[in-house]
Amino acid sequence: MNPVIVVEKFFGPKVYKPTLVLAGVALVTWLIPWGFFQFFFFASLICLASIAIWRAGDHFTPAAEFIEDHHNIPQSVKAAIIDAIASSFPEFAVAVIAVITLGRFEVGVATIAGSALYNVLVIPAAAGLVATTPMLVSKEVVWRDNLFYFVVVIVLLLAVWATDAWGLGIGLMFLIIYGAYMYLLQKHYKSHQAQSSNDKAVEETPDDEEEQETAWEISSEKGAWVWILGMMLLMGFASHVLVEASISLGDLLGIDAVVMAFIVIAAGTSAPDTALSVISARKGNYDAAISNVFGSNIFDICICLSVPILMVFIAGGGATAINMPHMELLFILLASTILAFYFFYSDNYTLNKKKCKIMAGLYIAIVLYAMMLG
Repeated sequence: MNPVIVVEKFFGPKVYKPTLVLAGVALVTWLIPWGFFQFFFFASLICLASIAIWRAGDHFTPAAEFIEDHHNIPQSVKAAIIDAIASSFPEFAVAVIAVITLGRFEVGVATIAGSALYNVLVIPAAAGLVATTPMLVSKEVVWRDNLFYFVVVIVLLLAVWATDAWGLGIGLMFLIIYGAYMYLLQKHYKSHQAQSSNDKAVEETPDDEEEQETAWEISSEKGAWVWILGMMLLMGFASHVLVEASISLGDLLGIDAVVMAFIVIAAGTSAPDTALSVISARKGNYDAAISNVFGSNIFDICICLSVPILMVFIAGGGATAINMPHMELLFILLASTILAFYFFYSDNYTLNKKKCKIMAGLYIAIVLYAMMLG
């Protein structure tokens, strides 16, 4: 197949030409290594990496849906496991880069915290604004996923507050917490399977929305998993570019790497989660749109932060040092989590457009505050 056609199909007809323009800007400004042009070079690389992460997240959606249908997995469980794990691979890649390449674990923590903040405020807001009706979220998603995520945020804050190095104990603690979350989801899955055996499931009608215009054909479960793995690897490479470009841009502007991670890297790595939740909201699958947010955040904190430090520990590197210069960012994340829970719980578990606008405005205010810290 013609590589140009493959690239065009990957980015889609609406994004392909703007992506070529960004690539041209990156190439030209790379050839002119002067300070003024370097700003545009790093900015274009950040945009290109974010677009690649977003489109890769878009393209594993058909594979995830194939697996969901093949195993009769409920939407909320599929979103909290398959979507969350696959779409969170950029955050995992950033955490690994922060620990092994940069030697600054706090950059990984700031990225995870910023991504969690983005997920809990921006993604529900975006999903609610594109939804055709106010988003009615099931009690189970609010009380199971949101409250569990709230506990995870508290544990993260205490772990960063209490120690300046993470070793085997903290790594295993986060793995155990994630195991408990998987246990809750497994119980829900068995309950769903039992109900499905008694009640005939209502089949969904095919959707002709524009996000399917570049869907690739998935014909087998093996092919679906291979496709998901390929998209995750592509997101990992794009994440590496995103980290390097963001930190370089921060150095150019005099902004600390932790702040750049909290704002720029976090937003870029959250692109797949945004795409998945917006698609689900447009289809009316509100539980999937919201449970993906919390499932992704739980995975980010418990797995994306624990696995890299366990890798270093097993390799003989000992505990991983962490120096978080802006603890207030984690307290802001905790407060935003509480606010999100109130918004989901109030009005009989309905998220209307007014609440969505407030959440979006709050995120902009937090970003401006974080930039002042840099």
